[in-house]
Amino acid sequence: MLCFLMLGTTLKLEAQNRFKASGIAGFNLSQIDGDLLTGFDLPGLHAGMHVSAILSERWELGVELLYNQQGSQRNLYSNSQSIYDKIRLNMVEAPVQILFNEWKFQLGAGLSYARIINAEVIDVSGAIITEQENFRNDLINVVLGGTFNFSERWGLNVRWSRSLNNLRQNKSDGLFVTRNLSIRALYYF
Repeated sequence: MLCFLMLGTTLKLEAQNRFKASGIAGFNLSQIDGDLLTGFDLPGLHAGMHVSAILSERWELGVELLYNQQGSQRNLYSNSQSIYDKIRLNMVEAPVQILFNEWKFQLGAGLSYARIINAEVIDVSGAIITEQENFRNDLINVVLGGTFNFSERWGLNVRWSRSLNNLRQNKSDGLFVTRNLSIRALYYF
């Protein structure tokens, strides 16, 4: 019995040295190219969990599970020909990144799968036209980011992402591409 207890403690310590986890909370500034609305004017929530497998002293493989709000909103500089006032996308996202560590900095690059769980589209007259839009539910994004770690427990991350596929189901409806800038606080467990 004592042998099993010692073996379990050793395995737990080894697993703690191979993986690390953090909580994520922050906000997004996003834009949809193709909707004729300009600027990153619609802030959204960004929250979730991150887990990294430590591959070496400098390299990690990171996976996240996030709730993410994106979209766009009319401002003074938007094209007057746009039929949209606001587009809000609520999604669940799962990025996978390779991460490089140097001193207090961490740089990451990878791909992300995002699933839209609901959307709201409002036209310039204030009518909700969500049902008329033919958005796809699944998006693939490229993700780039950097983190500055203030301490062993806290870090500040800035992340940029862009969808690789069209938000619209039909290409004939035009090209909608999402771009997103996330400012996130990380708390390491």
